[in-house]
Amino acid sequence: MIRSTALLLMPLFLYAWGQPASAAEPPIGGALKGRVQLAGSIVDSACSIRVGNDNQTVAFKPTALNGLVSGDSSSQQSLSIHISDCISSSASRNSEPAQRFKLAFEGEAEGKYFGIQGGAQGIALQIKDEQGKLISPGMLLEHSSLSSDSLMLNYSLSLVGSGHALEAGDYHATIKLSIQHF
Repeated sequence: MIRSTALLLMPLFLYAWGQPASAAEPPIGGALKGRVQLAGSIVDSACSIRVGNDNQTVAFKPTALNGLVSGDSSSQQSLSIHISDCISSSASRNSEPAQRFKLAFEGEAEGKYFGIQGGAQGIALQIKDEQGKLISPGMLLEHSSLSSDSLMLNYSLSLVGSGHALEAGDYHATIKLSIQHF
């Protein structure tokens, strides 16, 4: 009698023992939920950055389409970026006076130029550095400054034909500037 009771309890014991293992599997079609917590710290203070005017905008004068059709660009507008108060703790620890910067202009790409939005069609925004080098969207630019006080970066902006049919109208573009310093 004792043997038969043990045999009857054995399947119940094995069933109970196997439940936690199968309970850990997600139900079919069910979603897993979780939480991630991140912690960090700022090791250097941010730089002071001035771009263009107080509104950080660049306004173009009205441009005739016939110039853009022939491949000319519109009149250039200057864009000056003044970076100051960037004292990297790594530079001061290593007693290196040079500050290094990585800079990128990000925006809607129109080939190698920056795309525009609005009623105007067939035009794009071109950015060049002081040496005349074309800056494409997302291109990483490296700069360094021997002065720990400030760095002045000068660029020129102009409208160019994008290769699509030209149509007159209002336009605007939003370009994000990201700067890393170390």
